[in-house]
Amino acid sequence: MITNTAVSPTTHSVNSHANSLLSAVCQWQQALGKRAVAADITTLERYARTTLPASSMPGAVLYPLNATQVQTIVKIAGLHGVSLHPISRGRNYGYGNACPATDGQVIIDLQRMNRIVSVDDELAYTVIEPGVTQGQLFEYLQGYHPDLWMDATGAGLEASIVGNALDRGFGHTPCGDHFRATCGLQLVLADGNMLETGFGHYAAHAAHCYPYGVGPVLDGLFSQSNLGIVTRAGIWLNRRPQAFEAFFVKAKSAQALAGLTDRLRELRLSGLVTSAVHIANDLRVMSSRISHPMASDERGQMLDSETRRQLVRKLGIGHWNVSGAIYGSHITMGAMRKAIRRTLRPFHVVFLSDRKLALAKRATRLLRTIDPVRRLSKTLQVIEPVYQLLKGQPTDAFLPSIAWHMPQLGAMGTTDPLDRSVGLIWVSPVAPAQGQHGDTLVHLMEPIFNKHGFDMPVTMTLVTDRALCVVSNISFDRQNPSQVERAQHCHDELMQTLLSSGYPPYRTGPGGFEKLRANDSSFWSTCRRIKQSLDPDAIISPGRYVA
Repeated sequence: MITNTAVSPTTHSVNSHANSLLSAVCQWQQALGKRAVAADITTLERYARTTLPASSMPGAVLYPLNATQVQTIVKIAGLHGVSLHPISRGRNYGYGNACPATDGQVIIDLQRMNRIVSVDDELAYTVIEPGVTQGQLFEYLQGYHPDLWMDATGAGLEASIVGNALDRGFGHTPCGDHFRATCGLQLVLADGNMLETGFGHYAAHAAHCYPYGVGPVLDGLFSQSNLGIVTRAGIWLNRRPQAFEAFFVKAKSAQALAGLTDRLRELRLSGLVTSAVHIANDLRVMSSRISHPMASDERGQMLDSETRRQLVRKLGIGHWNVSGAIYGSHITMGAMRKAIRRTLRPFHVVFLSDRKLALAKRATRLLRTIDPVRRLSKTLQVIEPVYQLLKGQPTDAFLPSIAWHMPQLGAMGTTDPLDRSVGLIWVSPVAPAQGQHGDTLVHLMEPIFNKHGFDMPVTMTLVTDRALCVVSNISFDRQNPSQVERAQHCHDELMQTLLSSGYPPYRTGPGGFEKLRANDSSFWSTCRRIKQSLDPDAIISPGRYVA
């Protein structure tokens, strides 16, 4: 039964849409069962929650159990001209969460499709559905395939693996480039037909080992797009290495970024370091450990320079803080450590292994009253979650960082920013992995953050050997109208400045789609032609990346 539907017809076109939606919902209820279809106002408002300044209201929410039901949903949507917006888990914080690009689209929540279909120990891959979370896969591998490590982001235990890969997110290990680590997609097209990419349509033995198949490579069409609904994906994993060590570097000077970046690039290009390498500024590290000192100030004040220096000293961090890892055999680790120290000279490099971490934690328990040991304890609190991520272990430890201008999430009994009206917009430009570009981006972006009254936490990540993904965020209180307005203006000015300066983002949310398409190049016109061919009635996520 449909109750409290959010549709309020006031014009002929709205009334027509409401009738079409009502007819579709009735048919979905018959096909999927009433428990798999929600159109009550409470559910719709819950899915309309976002960390962005503006939201959108869905027309209904559907919960398919398998790919066949997704096909049924799409066919019914086509009959009634109703648009669909698929999500994996709806935890795309800072990039739109579960919200469609426009009001009225029907959300397909794929969280019930959470099967780990298979795991291959010898070839180190898994085949999973989009509802599988980071925490779920980690626990499964720990229990049944302990010689395999997954890759994880800092987005938390409940984040979808497939969803992040399709948005071209990244993590920490050698499989940190998540879309690059996918191999073989199963998806439903807008006409309801099923498509297997790569070798999958041949039922080939190498379907999840060789990503290209034969003929055109179609997989990329379904990342950051609205051309299909992915229902299954092959995901490459890491083999547990014989030896593992993380390394950390603290640079005290703000001017150290360029030299540090160039040295780290050489380590990646040489193949000595195969993990992603993260370079986080002091504000990024602070935001993951403490509440903003001005969190109680409704204006959301920035840190003054003296408070910032005091916090750097108190937390034992640098102005720039590097994390990465090496994986290999006991024989090769010594040579890799030596080469890394030589390349990163004059920076001091600290290597950490499981044994060293266990000894350090034991020392902090036994000798916690001694000042140097107390400082070591604070350092371990900062680096241990990063250390575990470099081994593929997901964590919720970094979720509080997105509430930088509000009291810490954990202290309020929740780690979900949507429960607290946390405001968050990610701004994520990409640059060549050259120190001069890192410096240029800081000089472009930081004055804009400060102009609008926001600190600039930032992480520069060598996801590939040759590129920096520069991830910064605007954190604000969505219940404070002044902060919401300033956040929107800050985002818009950043996007305009970065696009005009040659640093487009690697990813964006609903507030950025039109800004990207304003560059009406042959690229976007080609995307529109493909959309028109595959989805002429705009059934799947109209407005998401491709208009």
